[in-house]
Amino acid sequence: MVALPGTGAATYHLRPPGGGDEWSAPADATTLRPVPAQVTHVTPAKLDVVYDHRAQQGAMPLVVHCEDGGTSEALLVLTLGELELYSYQVGRIIELREKAREGTT
Repeated sequence: MVALPGTGAATYHLRPPGGGDEWSAPADATTLRPVPAQVTHVTPAKLDVVYDHRAQQGAMPLVVHCEDGGTSEALLVLTLGELELYSYQVGRIIELREKAREGTT
């Protein structure tokens, strides 16, 4: 333990025995596991999308990128209305790209 809550720290500050990377844990001590790194961005996974006609939902596999360089997989589940909205929004991005290429933004 490097620091305890209340001794100049709002969280536990921990380091593995013998040294290594430090991490913080919540002050309520419900867990002393490392606090997950913050998400920086999400990108589509290089996997195909699926549509569930019974649930009337589409799903897109994603990769979640974190500030520590780690990644995890997730699934974006979209309703029919959301699918239509995002279809329009992606089309708008493509349109803006074309205008930028033409120099007419």
